Amino acid sequence: MISQKIKEAVEKSILVSHRPDLQRYGEDWRGFTRTAFDNIARWINIEVTKKVIDSSFLVRELLLFGEDELENILFKNGLPGPEDFITHLKGLSPQRPHHWISGKTLQLYWNNGNAKDKKLNVLLTFLGVDLRDWDEWKRPHPTTPLKNNPLAKFRQGSTFNLLKKYYLGSYYRYYQKTDNSPVMIKTPLIIREDAKQGVVVETKTIGHRYQSSSIVIRDGALYIECENLDWNEKESYIFNIGFATNPQVLIGVSITMSKRRLGLSIKNVLVRQPEPFDYGKTCGVEIPFDTEFPHLGEEATTLEFFKRNSDNLIVTHYCHNLDELATLSQGRLMID
Repeated sequence: MISQKIKEAVEKSILVSHRPDLQRYGEDWRGFTRTAFDNIARWINIEVTKKVIDSSFLVRELLLFGEDELENILFKNGLPGPEDFITHLKGLSPQRPHHWISGKTLQLYWNNGNAKDKKLNVLLTFLGVDLRDWDEWKRPHPTTPLKNNPLAKFRQGSTFNLLKKYYLGSYYRYYQKTDNSPVMIKTPLIIREDAKQGVVVETKTIGHRYQSSSIVIRDGALYIECENLDWNEKESYIFNIGFATNPQVLIGVSITMSKRRLGLSIKNVLVRQPEPFDYGKTCGVEIPFDTEFPHLGEEATTLEFFKRNSDNLIVTHYCHNLDELATLSQGRLMID
């Protein structure tokens, strides 16, 4: 989570607090609309862009984004190297700065969502905090024990109580490979208690790690929004739980963006494990559709499920008007 010290400093910053169009939202940022946060993000991005131009080491040392994200930015803008990115920033209009942080991310952070280290660095750059003091600013202040904390009632609400009572444990998450090839992915997922956040969901794909930023149970469905811990990306999960208690299997979907920036919905099957496993040492594996198993166990049953269903992947298309909509072919997958 974002520290209270950073929150208060951003809220009191003269570059934000003196904006007249924020006054109508009141003083509690948790109630701000997405539009308000989008405007705040734009003001922050303008200021951070100026400061990065004057302090190029922030780019060279990868303090505001990871190596993969930098390479993606350089490729997208046709830039040979990091120094060329600084030149690129100088040519941007003040009203269209580089996108360092989004309004959606700020809204999440101000509503107790998990904060990424690089995004905290963006906020600290905006505030002009000396690099030597960054760690101290990020450090959360000591909190009141949960039983005496006024937020305890919220944190122990219905979603957390249900998760703790019925759904904690180790699972394997199964889904078809996203290039639509006949391969099933098997990867770990855990639902565990956390001293600060109540309950946390962690899962992996092949090469990427995800951790929940928000979890809610509503109308018989479990909604999980996750942050990619290795890349600037989100992934959401929806599982149909109905009124099941201690279920062995849950079916749902994961929703993400493909490399071509197309919306992608992937059917998921969660299978609870009778004994916990070491999540840190458990990696995802690929299981080809033509794999033969000696007996009908968990993997064989799940693989047969995916082989018999043709709707394991649903992909959206770019479409911006009715003429484009009319020309889209039906049922055709466009996946990387």
